[in-house]
Amino acid sequence: MHYPNLLSPKKVGNILFKNRIFTAPTGVHALQHGEQSFQEAVITHFGNRAKGGAAMVTCTGVQVNPNMKSDGNHLHVNPYTTEGLRSLYELAARVHHFGAVASMQLSDQYRYDQYYAVGPGLKKFGRDSVEMPREIIQQKVEMFADAAEIVKKAGFDMCMLHFGHGGEWAQFLSRRYNHRTDEFGGSLENRARYPLMIIDEIKRRCGKNFLIELRFSVSEVDPEGITVEDSIEFVKLLEGKVDLLHCSCGMNTARYFTTTHPSGFLPDTPNVKYAEAIKKSGVSIPVVAIGAIQNLEQAEEIIASGKADFVSIARGVIADPDLANKAYAGRGGDVRPCIKCFKCHDGACYYDHFVCSVNPTIGIEDKLDKYILPTAGGKKICIVGGGPAGMQAAVYLHDRGHQVTLFEEKDHLGGQLNFADYAQFKRDLGRFKQYLIRQITQRDISVKLGTKATPELLAAEAPDHVILALGADPLVIPIPGVETTVKAPDVFGNEDKLGQKVVIIGGGQVGAETGIHLAQKGKDVTILEMQSKIAPDAWFTYKWAMDIELNERENLHTIVNGRCSRIEAGKVTYIDIDGAEQVLEADSVVLCVGFKAKTSAAESLILPGVPFTLIGDCKQVGTVQQAVRSAFDIAMTL
Repeated sequence: MHYPNLLSPKKVGNILFKNRIFTAPTGVHALQHGEQSFQEAVITHFGNRAKGGAAMVTCTGVQVNPNMKSDGNHLHVNPYTTEGLRSLYELAARVHHFGAVASMQLSDQYRYDQYYAVGPGLKKFGRDSVEMPREIIQQKVEMFADAAEIVKKAGFDMCMLHFGHGGEWAQFLSRRYNHRTDEFGGSLENRARYPLMIIDEIKRRCGKNFLIELRFSVSEVDPEGITVEDSIEFVKLLEGKVDLLHCSCGMNTARYFTTTHPSGFLPDTPNVKYAEAIKKSGVSIPVVAIGAIQNLEQAEEIIASGKADFVSIARGVIADPDLANKAYAGRGGDVRPCIKCFKCHDGACYYDHFVCSVNPTIGIEDKLDKYILPTAGGKKICIVGGGPAGMQAAVYLHDRGHQVTLFEEKDHLGGQLNFADYAQFKRDLGRFKQYLIRQITQRDISVKLGTKATPELLAAEAPDHVILALGADPLVIPIPGVETTVKAPDVFGNEDKLGQKVVIIGGGQVGAETGIHLAQKGKDVTILEMQSKIAPDAWFTYKWAMDIELNERENLHTIVNGRCSRIEAGKVTYIDIDGAEQVLEADSVVLCVGFKAKTSAAESLILPGVPFTLIGDCKQVGTVQQAVRSAFDIAMTL
């Protein structure tokens, strides 16, 4: 067995978990579209996680307050309605059908209660709030117990209580927020009183065989907040009360969100240390490690080393719901890696569009029959371009029964993904590139490297369809001296050829990432951007992570509202927001002003009478997610 510790069963209470892989709760707002019951899209989504081999699937989320409406970012099912309860039965049954334990996260919209604060002197959303009175606390205790009873009745084996990330319960526990002078403030025992009241009431009503998993911030990563030492004392109070401890960190602010949900700028599995600290404290409650656990090797090491008893994975199972099944098959290299782009989180919460950059089937699992059309017999397909769109199309088309030939002008595959080999914070994107290459080499796909496609070469293949995935070229803008600049793609792997003082013209996401990379390499970097913000094209959460890097590096500087007017030896001249001319010293200048699709080059390869399709950046410059989705769409129609 390739993963003997990860795949070993473990019993907790009356439940035998078939392996050590849990799937963490993730928002489903974008799959619900405002309904107060779980729709088939959600049931299929969570069901697929169980089908993928995980021991437990924690679903989200049941609204414990029947009068609370869901906010714009989170939707929680109302279990007190007939339809809400019916959908709970269906969801639990679907998870059980595939052999997984079913858990449900309970919520009272704790971050969005606009009136009550945990204690005196605190504001909520900039408004004065009232200290939560004792009678409201008791009401909430009863509501949580009511909801737990309903969830148990619906067939769920356990429930999750979320005590972390700056929510209401975390605020009660935290000295940073809790300044109460009654029985709910002061000592740790007092600050823990409200959470413990909820736990005790759920246990009293649901019995010991209905398990409780608890997620909490072991550290708020703030000197005034919850510390590891606080949490070690807190878990002593939980002995005999909860059954699983999910060890997270941080609070609900932009500064700490990308610590709670680790970005690529952090090391691999950065939050496992919190699970390890709790495990080493001697607690008898099984410990669950969470936080960007990306692959089976990492998960196996966590269990084998005794850092935790289980791992809980969110983004990893969005990228590849079959992660656990691939562990059983010993196919760790075939796990589709998450690239930590946060498209899943931000799409679901802010754009009402649940997507994954590397898994185009996420969000449409219940409609795949509409997306995957029957194949009309195997066809001969020629693909030009070995970047992410071309490689992904080749894999999907082969698996659909087509004969595929892939032309790549360079002597290696990867396209624009190759820069990830040099940027440490893009290592997950590099893993995705290697994953795609592995999928290509495992299949009977004819790959012609170092071969520039021509109409004659394509015609000689006698293809039934040609897919053009040539990618894009860097844009060049008409600035005096621009011919002396280095284009963004040429920076990576050639850092030593640049001088010490580097000016980057263009502060979109590519320019910001290039600047961060060069600053990490020790260069003195200045990013010059015409617009009023750096990286306005980046999605919310990833931009928060980038902003930390941009703002906290002494050798990285940003200038906005600045238009480059000319480039000369040793300097860059720009016009500031007031119309004044300013000068920057520059040993090297990097141009990062965008990309232009290779549409003309693609059109030159069109064969008379042969159907063709442009995909990826070749059609429209975009993201990895758009490239992968365009590959999926064409492959499923041929």
